[in-house]
Amino acid sequence: MSKQDKRPYLFLMQRPSFEARREAAERLRELSMTVVAHYGSHAIEALATPDQAEAASQLGIFSARLKGAMGRQHLEKLDPDQLAIVRQWNTRFTGKYRKLTKDALGDVGKPWNGDGKKEPLPYSAIGPEDFLRLVADYEKRSGETVLGPEPRPPRGKGRQRDPKPMSPDEFADFERRLAEVYKDRTLAYHLARLAFRLGPWSYQGMLRLPRDLIEEILRLFFLEAACWRMTGEMSVGIVFVESSASGGPKFGTSERNEICQEILDGHRWLTEQHPSGNLSWVYDFQFIKIDVANGSGDPDEPYWRDPAMGKVTYHGQTFDAAWSGIADYREAMRIRNLSSHAIVIFVTPYANSWHAYAGGGRITLADKDNWGGWGRGTIDAITAHETSHLFGSADEYTGSGTPCSSCDTTHGCDNIPNGNCGACSHPHQACIMDANSRRLCAYTRGQIGWSHIFVETTTADELWAGTDDTVWLDIGDRDFVLDTPDHDDRERNNKEGYALWAPGVQRSDIKRILIRKSPDGFAGGWKLKGARVWHRGSLICDVDNINRWLEDDHRVWVGCISDRAIVSKLRVEVSTANVMWAGTDDDVTLTLAGRNWDLDNEGHDDFERGNTDIFDLDPGIGLYESDIHSVRIHKSSDGFAGGWKLKGVRVVVNGHEIYNKQSINKWLEDNDRTWTDTI
Repeated sequence: MSKQDKRPYLFLMQRPSFEARREAAERLRELSMTVVAHYGSHAIEALATPDQAEAASQLGIFSARLKGAMGRQHLEKLDPDQLAIVRQWNTRFTGKYRKLTKDALGDVGKPWNGDGKKEPLPYSAIGPEDFLRLVADYEKRSGETVLGPEPRPPRGKGRQRDPKPMSPDEFADFERRLAEVYKDRTLAYHLARLAFRLGPWSYQGMLRLPRDLIEEILRLFFLEAACWRMTGEMSVGIVFVESSASGGPKFGTSERNEICQEILDGHRWLTEQHPSGNLSWVYDFQFIKIDVANGSGDPDEPYWRDPAMGKVTYHGQTFDAAWSGIADYREAMRIRNLSSHAIVIFVTPYANSWHAYAGGGRITLADKDNWGGWGRGTIDAITAHETSHLFGSADEYTGSGTPCSSCDTTHGCDNIPNGNCGACSHPHQACIMDANSRRLCAYTRGQIGWSHIFVETTTADELWAGTDDTVWLDIGDRDFVLDTPDHDDRERNNKEGYALWAPGVQRSDIKRILIRKSPDGFAGGWKLKGARVWHRGSLICDVDNINRWLEDDHRVWVGCISDRAIVSKLRVEVSTANVMWAGTDDDVTLTLAGRNWDLDNEGHDDFERGNTDIFDLDPGIGLYESDIHSVRIHKSSDGFAGGWKLKGVRVVVNGHEIYNKQSINKWLEDNDRTWTDTI
């Protein structure tokens, strides 16, 4: 690690308070540090270089700065709140925890549903609890029966049902049937996963939901107000639920600390993936013990979750021992912390139907079959996966469980397609939503709110169609490099997404969609088949039949022009006089609005006697027709053949002529090699 690499530091507040902690976080950001976590009012974790950390110490607002474990002699001087925070911080430096994380590296890259592992329970934006309450209210209002009677749970243990009632093929077929019925593939995606979680009793009813109920579902779960973007400060309540009874399910002290650290590491990893989003996590820790017997079989969570919620206290506030208590707890955290959103993470050794799942603003992590066979060392990745679900990301794995089957379903606030779904993506990229992979693909980034502009390009399926050259998106006054780190973009038949973070760009700023390629490298040109562009959730450009080679001197494609004032297409026609020795092989330069273009059609002998040569030029960014007041043609110093007789010049902007003079008839030679005229 170099001196300028960022690493985690823990800063203890000198005078803890809510206001002081928020102010301190802003001061750290002003030092270009990445704030990761807030621990109550007492401490802040941030990623910093040594120089930045030293500058923070000079602010006079912190009592201590830690980059490693705090020794026992210093621990004794801390108050109880700081002591709990620092002991948790120290966990990451223990030999046991380092071994845990090192041993887990052997499973990195494995698919969530492969190699004898259990995938997390499928996520649906429509949570089972909220859906059943909605259906019950609808049935009461309308007098109609929507789903029929739900199986009665065995006494005291929660509902018992097969957690995996459909085979992968049956699941994919069920999702297709839902899409046919409701004419909405994204809705079908979520309803299929909801039905999977409810069980076989719900299947038939799910295929015949009343239209007005569907409209209510769309309003409650899919409108802008119901979606979250993973940016800014997020409140997180981490609730450990264990038994108070002797011999009941519980964690050991070091085990509990390691699990907690894995959760914190998962969130820190998400923050590291998008430092521009100012993403940080404001934690509240609850360690709850309940006098409830362990369930048998595969019980659902309410039998341990509801009693635990009844024991949660947050700054003097208590909550109902029910599903509704979770929402109230989340809202209490969100309001107090002034955070964008709030989530709750339940962690338990109690018997549970599944080891990991998310929905309704909460995540459940249960030690079922050693965390689904992944072990404690993978809880960080599981946490990142499930947290991403709450912010709109879709599963991308195929095979067992509930495989994705379409790249066309759209997800998150910005309606980004599931373009990395393993069933249809080409290529399929490593991503946390597909596997235990420490990587986020562009489609997931877009779904969780990390793009203001989302671009998708398709390379033609032809020999030599791909390229390794640099490619940009040009929106008129600004351009963006389209590049995926650690991935070979734009190979033959590739379809790739690019999540562009551009908070200042409004729709009116996108004056065109221009795709530009750099000068041809070793492999030559690139054949662009199609392009799609979204801005803040709206598809603003969708062209599937471009089928154009970007190569030689024709390395731009432009479409979806919304502002005709900007120059998006620029053509210049230059005529050489039809007299002896009028032609030239010398270099010729065009100047418009202070910008220069070399006029050269590669592979063609320009400026021959009597010829008119046509040049389709890249206008570059920010060139407006109103800026063009004159035209200038300049020839380089005379070569072997001497001068060049320029006959005429025609300039065409965005398809219409702005200048045409065919009676110039001037020799450009010796010391008079420039011609200029006003427009």
